[in-house]
Amino acid sequence: MSFRPFSTLCFAVIAAVGACNVALASDDDTSGTTSSDKDKIEVSGNGHQRSFPCEGRRAVIEGTDNVITFTGVCSGLELSGTGNSVTIQLAPKAPLSVEGVNNSVRWQSSAEPRKNISGVNNRVVKIPGRS
Repeated sequence: MSFRPFSTLCFAVIAAVGACNVALASDDDTSGTTSSDKDKIEVSGNGHQRSFPCEGRRAVIEGTDNVITFTGVCSGLELSGTGNSVTIQLAPKAPLSVEGVNNSVRWQSSAEPRKNISGVNNRVVKIPGRS
């Protein structure tokens, strides 16, 4: 085997191994941050699948493909991004803002939230049978 075909083969193997490493690294598609303080819970980034106790705080989510459940009552929700799914219990007449594409919010409250929904194919629905 001459040097040229051998070096081409080596580069092909290196590229394949590199591609495998990239594929393995992408198994965990979660990126971004989550934080909370006494007033709000913030989730930003991609692929988070988490549950948070709201304890009267405001919920803010920015990113893509997050699946977030809030327990307890939240004082409001601000959601922006693509393909997020949120389940939340809101205080009566709390603000509920949804911007982006293909987001889904399932909410419950004793009174209708103050909705501000913009974007494409966003779904905001009350969870049946709960108040």
